[in-house]
Amino acid sequence: MKEEKGVTLISLIVYIILTTVVIAGVSLITSSFYKNVRQFDNESESVVAYSKVNMFFLRDIKREGVQIDAYQNNYIILSYEKDLETLYVQYSIQNGALYRDRVKICDDIQDSRITVNTSDNTIEVYLKIGNYEKTTTYVIEN
Repeated sequence: MKEEKGVTLISLIVYIILTTVVIAGVSLITSSFYKNVRQFDNESESVVAYSKVNMFFLRDIKREGVQIDAYQNNYIILSYEKDLETLYVQYSIQNGALYRDRVKICDDIQDSRITVNTSDNTIEVYLKIGNYEKTTTYVIEN
């Protein structure tokens, strides 16, 4: 008998099918990975935005001599003295964005609430940014 060397048509078809299965599996894993990365990235953007809001609030709340001048559900005005001059800072929520004076700090606010307790000198801020929601209570120390 004669020995045949080379690739037969059947073995070639089997190689092509196996290669297709392997490539399909790798592409499914890769697409799932990138989907999860995008979802994690979107969630982390909301957490970063809340941290930015928290940083601004803390900076203004911890100023020496800060007081609450006016407040409602969607805004609060704080005042403090610096160099014998009274300065005002207004936080307002308009059209799904949080502003400090006229500067936009945060976008994509789904829900919000600012609650002031004058007897305890506390400000409770509830924000839902994207899918991330948190309530933080700030204490004004005199």
